[in-house]
Amino acid sequence: MQICYDEENKYYFLSMNWISVSLIAYLLLSFCFILDKILLKKNIPKPSVYAFYMALLSAGALFLIPFGVKWVNFSFSLRSIIFGMIFIWALVYFYKAVKKNQISKVAPLVGTITQLTAFFIAVLFLHKEIGSLNYLGLFFLIAGGFLVSFDLPLNYKSLTRGLAFSAESGILFAISYSGFDYIYQEFRLIYGDQGVFINGFFWTRIGLVMGGISLLVVGTYREEIKNSIFGKHKKHRKNRSLKTIALFFLNKIFGGTSSILTNQAIVMGGAVFVQSISSVQFAFVLILATLMSIRHPDIFGEKLYFWDWAQKIGAIVLIAGGIFLVSF
Repeated sequence: MQICYDEENKYYFLSMNWISVSLIAYLLLSFCFILDKILLKKNIPKPSVYAFYMALLSAGALFLIPFGVKWVNFSFSLRSIIFGMIFIWALVYFYKAVKKNQISKVAPLVGTITQLTAFFIAVLFLHKEIGSLNYLGLFFLIAGGFLVSFDLPLNYKSLTRGLAFSAESGILFAISYSGFDYIYQEFRLIYGDQGVFINGFFWTRIGLVMGGISLLVVGTYREEIKNSIFGKHKKHRKNRSLKTIALFFLNKIFGGTSSILTNQAIVMGGAVFVQSISSVQFAFVLILATLMSIRHPDIFGEKLYFWDWAQKIGAIVLIAGGIFLVSF
């Protein structure tokens, strides 16, 4: 462990700390993307049902109550819940995009849109001060995310498949992540640093649960969720099979751990920077999806030749450069 003796070393250590936490979170998230693709293709084909189950499991945050959860005020709780609900709707659109296109293309596209939106939110509304190196780093990350997303030369059908869902998802993710950042800062202003993470995480998780319940307002989603729980057809019973449940809970463990680490990184470094290095997960997704394609080509269908790999390696270099620049 590095021992810090002055403010400059302390700042450097804390900066590297949020980067390390973010990288671990995004690695776990890449495993979630792979499991998402498998479950949506084979086990739980309805995005609304999948998002609903994900939301309900967030009720596990109730176990945090004895560990310092506070009632701040009504407006704080309301804002936290709204941002959590937005996150669930972002998941719905993300899962719809995954159904339409390859995970190695959807994830980078959604991530790039999220980065751009979060960046502009921070600059326009949250008054973030971002230096020239950070701008250059963001450019590299966005360029790397774009390059890793699409085959060159660009194919119109490949480019637009699920594009609207990806755009909606990315924008909503950015709003929710920026909102989470705002919630943490608001709690810090009221109570100081103690309990920032637990309280911000708890109240936004309650929002996730409420977001899942809000899906029932939409008639189509309500019918799909009801059939998943009570339906007697074979395809509905498959939603409740032991294999599906095991894969789903494994995915939730990865996702929950990733979410905790991501939120902790947001507390430490801010939403703009945490989201800006999210492009690294695209390299993880690419590698994992390619390996999975060898055994499950019907699910993933990743076909990479020499020039494909050259393009992806170039993107990873851009991503690595971006990570280096945003750390300053």
